Amino acid sequence: MRFAAPLLAIALFVALAAPAAASGGGGGSSSSSPQEQAPASIQERLTSAETYLPMPAFQAGVLQRNNNQGTIVVDMGLDIPDAALRRRAQLNAPRIRDALRTALANYSSVYYRVHTAPSPTELTRQMQAAVDRVLGAPGARVLLANIIYQRPQQQR
Repeated sequence: MRFAAPLLAIALFVALAAPAAASGGGGGSSSSSPQEQAPASIQERLTSAETYLPMPAFQAGVLQRNNNQGTIVVDMGLDIPDAALRRRAQLNAPRIRDALRTALANYSSVYYRVHTAPSPTELTRQMQAAVDRVLGAPGARVLLANIIYQRPQQQR
């Protein structure tokens, strides 16, 4: 019981400090002009094409024989030349991200075999089918930038 009060105080401090740190509210000068923007993320710098819609990095665990065998990480984006379809993709971005995560999880648990290289062809095929299903029409092309397989760290 005597540890409950300090733990509660620490938890309260962390809960209040996290939003302030995330908003950048600390120690910085307020003299910067409103037209300055944060630097572009890696995915925004990948290409300057207007038809490119960047996606966040997706991860899925590789589980085989009830053991964690590693993680597959995919960096990607969508190339959508049709403006109307690109607008629909932007409006449905959460659904597309969910479909892409599901496709990656399906690939990592069903198609991927440990100690082999991930297949970009099969992964692209599954992700392309997921994007077409969400958008309701073909026209968006899945572009993979990186596929990384990370083995779990060995316990020493």
